Amino acid sequence: MNPTTITAQPGTPYIDVVREFDAPPELVFRAHTDPELVARWLGPRGMQMEVLEHDARTGGGYRYVHRSREGEFRFRGVFHTVVPDRLIVQTFEYEGKPDQVSLETARFEGIDGRTRLTMHRVFASVEERDEMVAAGMENGVRDSMERLAEVLRPAKVVVDITMSLDGYVTAPGVDLEHGLGVGGEALHAWVFSETPREQAILTTTFNRTGAVIMGRRLFDIVDGPHGWSDELGYGARQDQSAAPPVFVLTHEAPEKVRLADRFRFVTDGPASAIRQARAAAGDKPAPTSSMDQAECSTSISPFATCNCATSFLTKAKIARLSLHWIGCATNAR
Repeated sequence: MNPTTITAQPGTPYIDVVREFDAPPELVFRAHTDPELVARWLGPRGMQMEVLEHDARTGGGYRYVHRSREGEFRFRGVFHTVVPDRLIVQTFEYEGKPDQVSLETARFEGIDGRTRLTMHRVFASVEERDEMVAAGMENGVRDSMERLAEVLRPAKVVVDITMSLDGYVTAPGVDLEHGLGVGGEALHAWVFSETPREQAILTTTFNRTGAVIMGRRLFDIVDGPHGWSDELGYGARQDQSAAPPVFVLTHEAPEKVRLADRFRFVTDGPASAIRQARAAAGDKPAPTSSMDQAECSTSISPFATCNCATSFLTKAKIARLSLHWIGCATNAR
């Protein structure tokens, strides 16, 4: 934790505050100039803050109110100088004592991706400064700096995926023209990424998969006009001559199949499909992967989903992943 240093030398009308933050100057500066962010950190804990005006530019002004059980406390001031990411000079005035105005200077210094915030406040007299200190200014400043650090702390992104056991993740609007749903391509951009990590995940998934179980709805998509091809199939652009067999669970096998050598149709139920896939897979996994319910919203198999999640986790893009596998009846034709 970075400490907050507050200095109020006896006999002087000054207060100096120094604090370092684990964020670059542009973010710390933004937290001082964006009214929505200011409302999240300025003032002691336990106070509710409403920003009435916050025009953070040279010549602009600000007004805000703090509310607590003790009542309302209103403040205002003028921005004299604003230099983006470097400097803010402003006045500070408590409306309950309009004859006492102080001048504040905040400097934002970048240090290897971090920021040292230095604030110098000048009062009209030593007596006014001492009155401010006696009123509990130090606690308010320390609370504000801690709250600012919390606002600047990197957010943790939580990914929560719900899908059926035979489900694929897609965007809404899946049909033969939009196999991944309308705009769903972004969900699977990692599959076509050229980065070594994503390619390694995809290759490992492909090589470890001995068979795939697919529902009829997904089969209609991959066998459709914009589906799989000689070069594209399970594992995206992996060598399709080595692709695992795909068992399609359906009530009736289709009359025509574009890529007939890749698919085996199972008409006597899910248990039979699992037995056949396991037999074909040998000692390799046989993941399920289809979109047989309208509400299913994916398009990579559960096995691949977990590997994709591993990539995000190792890159610290997400902090926690929750996967909910929901067993559902197959809506095969």
